[in-house]
Amino acid sequence: MYKKSTSINKKDILQKRWVLLERIPTILTPKILMLFFLYSVAFTLFLIGLKLFFLEQKAAGQSPDSAETSMEASGAKEIVYSKESSTQIQENIAKNIIRLHVIANSDSDIDQQLKLAVRDEIISSLQASLKNADSIAQAEEILLSQQEKICSSAQKVLAANNHSETVKVTLESRYFPIKQYGDLTFPAGIYQALCIEIGRAQGRNWWCVLFPSLCFVDETTATVPEESKDKLKENLSEEEYDALSSPVPSEENTKPELRFGILDWITDLKK
Repeated sequence: MYKKSTSINKKDILQKRWVLLERIPTILTPKILMLFFLYSVAFTLFLIGLKLFFLEQKAAGQSPDSAETSMEASGAKEIVYSKESSTQIQENIAKNIIRLHVIANSDSDIDQQLKLAVRDEIISSLQASLKNADSIAQAEEILLSQQEKICSSAQKVLAANNHSETVKVTLESRYFPIKQYGDLTFPAGIYQALCIEIGRAQGRNWWCVLFPSLCFVDETTATVPEESKDKLKENLSEEEYDALSSPVPSEENTKPELRFGILDWITDLKK
């Protein structure tokens, strides 16, 4: 009796296994596979977020000395610190200069020529006035007091060329890309600017540094006036002025590094 019962149990077990094997193709439907994939991605992102959270907590609790040591030991952290320093330098430089931004009505040849004609008139009329300004506050005061005169001068240039587009003149903060003037390179960022918008203002624009005067009509032979450099040196720290004298970074040094977060996390666990 015992042997017969054992034989029956084995047979039942085998039958149940076959039933499960036959049901596997039915269970692994495309919907189930998709849900499994989504849960896997969500779990991976959770692990990455958890790791970043602990790293931020750890960094927040570091002392200045330990943070500096960590920066020296990690190339990635050194880049972050460098970016923060560059941003601060750009903001300090921006507090001491005013840029000129002239936007053409369109990209047509005629509108682009009118843009340059307006630019030349504005620079010529303002250079004498801004020459006596010793600070950005004085320069702003001069520009605001002559705002209507600047607009009128620009419209006269258009009228002289048989064009009747409107001109809008404002003194406001705008973003500017990296730009080189002679041997000085200004980093990208937000700057105070005298903005001249011609007509629809949908064409290519032109910009320069209006104070201290670094605007050049012929940029191919541009050399920064020593007087302008002296004004920059008076209002900037040595580090900030040296940043202006730095060469434009090459494309090879500015290419972003592509990293796979989960792979880095697994690698760190093995260390």
